[in-house]
Amino acid sequence: MYSKIPVPGFRAKDDDIKNCIMFLPLVGAVIGAVMFFLIRLLSYLPAPVSVRAMILVIVPLIITGGFHIDGFMDTVDARSSLKSPEERLEILKDPHIGAFAAVRLLILGIIAVSSLVVIINLDSQSERPIYVLACTAFMVSRVLAALTSVYMKKAKKDGMLAEEVEESGNACTVALMIQLIVPISLMAYLNAVYTGIILAAFIVFTCFYKHMAKREFGGVTGDTAGYYVTTSEVFVLAVLAVTAMLLIGRI
Repeated sequence: MYSKIPVPGFRAKDDDIKNCIMFLPLVGAVIGAVMFFLIRLLSYLPAPVSVRAMILVIVPLIITGGFHIDGFMDTVDARSSLKSPEERLEILKDPHIGAFAAVRLLILGIIAVSSLVVIINLDSQSERPIYVLACTAFMVSRVLAALTSVYMKKAKKDGMLAEEVEESGNACTVALMIQLIVPISLMAYLNAVYTGIILAAFIVFTCFYKHMAKREFGGVTGDTAGYYVTTSEVFVLAVLAVTAMLLIGRI
């Protein structure tokens, strides 16, 4: 559902989509784990840091198949239209992309690569690995995307997101909260200061997202959830990079 990871022998049924959103963070855990081992592996190779960073940026795209990028680009096109919420919802259904989405994706990619370059460069000067914090962010972003999808007002009563959260209840919330506590605990163990700043960044972005979705779309959709995942991850990477530069003394 949320990745390109093959699952041999599994036949999805129509009812399987209900409540499946509780498994969204597990894809982030896979991405974080792959990036963790890839960072360690690439450190033994003579490749420039910039090349390593570009390889790492591609990892989420390979694992998810660009699932969230699609929602990000649709949302950017809809927001850039400056039309009414109803008309923006119609734009989300358009399979084509506009110039605004392409340019914004390019900018996002540049920020992500630049942030990873800083994180990788400064990691050796930190007492505890900074890059692990970046890896865990992929799981946290998906937990928060799932929680906002469940509890925020929906822009539409039908569609994929509505089906995913149709029967979400206490079990779904508990599962998501456990998947939030685990990466945050790991982050706090590694560096409490960095963790506090990262969580503050997530909170700030979530507040922005709630206001934006309600004002510009009348609520959240599957596409805006993709926008949340994609943008919040890059935002947190940038915050982590700036924090590392400030605390380690590069600025």
